[in-house]
Amino acid sequence: MAVPGYTMKLQCEVEVINRMLPTFGMRNRGKGNRAVLSIGKHHDRSIKNNSSTIYLLICTLKDKAGCKYKLKGNIEQFFTKFVEEGKATIRLKEPAVDVCLSKDFAIGLGDMT
Repeated sequence: MAVPGYTMKLQCEVEVINRMLPTFGMRNRGKGNRAVLSIGKHHDRSIKNNSSTIYLLICTLKDKAGCKYKLKGNIEQFFTKFVEEGKATIRLKEPAVDVCLSKDFAIGLGDMT
């Protein structure tokens, strides 16, 4: 799947955990989905100076259009303690979500170098 403007793609298991759910007495589903992660620039034609913003796009079989998250200035923390086991988490400030990556993504990262 070619996504214009996106330069890096990884295939892996992804679980997006909303950190606000416990505040409302709700729990996450607790299961990841096979997805393609793309990271790249999206040119916003509505901004006059033609600046581009870096986004993380998560596309699954159920949601082929994908979910887009702004990355520049929006990453609160990047958890890589278990990257050798093929696991990592990106904690975003807004929206308050954790993007948990597992299975096969380390292979994709190694292919990029």
